[in-house]
Amino acid sequence: MEKFYKDSETEGQHNIWIMKPTGKSRGRGITVLNDISDVMYAEPVVLQKYLKNPLLLKGHKFDMRIYVLVTSVNTLEVFLYREGFARLTTQPFTLDINDLKN
Repeated sequence: MEKFYKDSETEGQHNIWIMKPTGKSRGRGITVLNDISDVMYAEPVVLQKYLKNPLLLKGHKFDMRIYVLVTSVNTLEVFLYREGFARLTTQPFTLDINDLKN
């Protein structure tokens, strides 16, 4: 909360954070917020600062998933799968405060 309030002083309403439930997948329950009162305490969540300058493809956000199998840690042994996938957004990236729900 200290970081949130400190950043609010310098960034105002552009102090954007992302809240992710720990027990869900596929983006369910993810919320982007700029008001600390929007944080939910009913279930465990991860709250992290939102990237203001992400890497984009023609103005769109994306992420790449690559799978690995770790079979040993002491003498690290890792197998990298040849296949993975990428996800791209359909809307151009914006930090417009009116678009936080999108």
